[in-house]
Amino acid sequence: MNAVLRSLPIGYGGNVLERRQRSAAEFLAWADHHAQEQRLSQSSHVQLEGHPDLLDSNNALAQQRVWANRQAHQKHIHDSAMAHLRHGCV
Repeated sequence: MNAVLRSLPIGYGGNVLERRQRSAAEFLAWADHHAQEQRLSQSSHVQLEGHPDLLDSNNALAQQRVWANRQAHQKHIHDSAMAHLRHGCV
């Protein structure tokens, strides 16, 4: 019996030690991939659930604060880019 892991064929022939090492490598590859998917899923969930606009959707002051923070961040990025252009750091 053969399996494919990330486009690499894996044979199950050989002795017990080799089979155990291969299965351990397969499991570790799966565990790494699964952990990465979980982190991505959790981070997108936190962004959706913990977003300030959703938490304070009925509060006008909170909406203004979120807007002001976004504008300040955009201005900071713009000013930083202009400083880099002026000083020839690009």
